[in-house]
Amino acid sequence: MKTLLVAIDFSETTDAVLRQAATLAKALGAKLWILHVASDEIQALAYETMPFSVYAPEFVSMPGDVQLSRNLSAEECKREHQQLLGISSSLREEGANAQAILLKGDAAKLIVEKAADLQADIVVLGSHGHGRLHKALVGSVSEAVIRHAPCSVMIVPNPEK
Repeated sequence: MKTLLVAIDFSETTDAVLRQAATLAKALGAKLWILHVASDEIQALAYETMPFSVYAPEFVSMPGDVQLSRNLSAEECKREHQQLLGISSSLREEGANAQAILLKGDAAKLIVEKAADLQADIVVLGSHGHGRLHKALVGSVSEAVIRHAPCSVMIVPNPEK
């Protein structure tokens, strides 16, 4: 194994997922790609809501929901990018050959595509165990990746459950 792709979402499982992936990468002398797929949820939510002026007249002079949603989305991406850079830097200091990647869009689709692009030998993901209702409404990123990944997939359970 020469290439590992670890996908993180900054949830409570992220530390455990990173520990497992870094341990495996160091043991194998493999390159560790740390991927986070930023969500379009903030932008989509703002597009779908009523104009803010309905709730607060002071927002009437604002350029509108579209610009506000773009600003919120850009700030969130910037924050997540900084977190990723910090994680990859820390892992390199610990001896892992780590590199960060930030993408935006559908998480499962982009994880599978990036695994193929990088010719990853394994994808490492966390398991949330949200339950049946969440899975029925939102779907499961880990299940979709398992079904479509071009390589093996390792699922790290949530240490809290």
